[in-house]
Amino acid sequence: MKQQMIAGMLAVSTAAMLAPATGSADSSAAVERQLTGVWLVTTTPRDCITGNSFPQAAFEGLFTYHKGGTMTAWVQNAVISITRSPSHGLWKRTAGWSDYSFEFVHLRYDLSGTYVGRQVAKGTLVLSASGNEFTTTSSTSVFDVDGNPLGGGCASAAGRRFGEES
Repeated sequence: MKQQMIAGMLAVSTAAMLAPATGSADSSAAVERQLTGVWLVTTTPRDCITGNSFPQAAFEGLFTYHKGGTMTAWVQNAVISITRSPSHGLWKRTAGWSDYSFEFVHLRYDLSGTYVGRQVAKGTLVLSASGNEFTTTSSTSVFDVDGNPLGGGCASAAGRRFGEES
C-alpha cells in the first residue's frame, strides 16, 4: 500500500512539473487575431479610376465589429455639408484569419436636418499580423430619398484597435 501511495505521489508531482505553466505571461504571448472590438479609423477618399488619394479630405471614425457579423460605425466627413446617422452593417471573414468583407449603410441629412437619402459602403478589410491594425479599400453608392442612385466614390482606410494606441 505504501509503495502505491509513493508511486501515485511521484506520478502527480512529475505531471505537475511537465505541465505547461499558466498565468499572465502565457496569456499575453498568444495574440488573438480577430476583428471584433472597437476601432479608431482614418478614412481617405480616393479617385475610383486612378486610385489617387485625397489626404486633405481624410476623416476620422469609430467602428465596432460585433461578434456574429454585425457592425456599427460613426463617421462625419467635414468636407461635405451633409450630416450622417450612425452606420449599421454586416461583416464576414472571407479567407483565413486576416481577410474580411463588410457592407454598411447610413442615412444622410442636409444642414437643416432634412432627410436627403442614404449612402451604402462596401469593401474589403485586411487585419494585420498583430491583430491590432487593419487596412480597407471600399466603394460607396449614394441614393436620394426615392432610392435613385446619385453617384458614389472610393476610399481607403486604416484602423487601429481602441486601447492599443502606442
